[in-house]
Amino acid sequence: MLEAAVALIARQGSSRTTLSEIGERSGYTHGLVSHRFGSKGALVRALIEKLQHDFGKSVEPALKGNDGLKALKLMCESYLRAAAEKEWLAMYALIGEALGPVPEIRPDLAQADENFRRSIRRHIDEGIRNGEIRAGVDSQSQSTLIVATLRGLVIQRLIDPNSFKLDAVIKDATRNLERALRPAKGVSRC
Repeated sequence: MLEAAVALIARQGSSRTTLSEIGERSGYTHGLVSHRFGSKGALVRALIEKLQHDFGKSVEPALKGNDGLKALKLMCESYLRAAAEKEWLAMYALIGEALGPVPEIRPDLAQADENFRRSIRRHIDEGIRNGEIRAGVDSQSQSTLIVATLRGLVIQRLIDPNSFKLDAVIKDATRNLERALRPAKGVSRC
């Protein structure tokens, strides 16, 4: 059911997607979808959690055995490479709707953003502890800037897949992370 919801929301947004359409696309009845989730709002909340979980699982292999700055750069690269997937279109459709016609999902998306920032802060704090990131770096502020950068790049890519060369932007984004976070002197341990 959630896969059907992803496809429909990516195409037409949640405000124009009905539980009946989700049931029909997933091979179930409207009643079963309603019984499973209780409401469209509950289904959308479950979908937001699923999308977050799926992203976490998708980057897990790349992050395994890495921490600090290297893990942060890998997470950013994975996020940008995933931008072309249909699931991300659904997530960004939900973000847009939270700012407009479906404000009731705003707290759920705010929590998703906080989870994302928390994950980034964890990598920054690891990098500070192991000396590859400057001790004075404000992980709260940097995590906010990183999420904003990633979201902005993905929006550009979703609007126009040819808006930039992905590999070049990933290379520059990771260089920018290095410049912004590394100690002024010293050698990387990544």
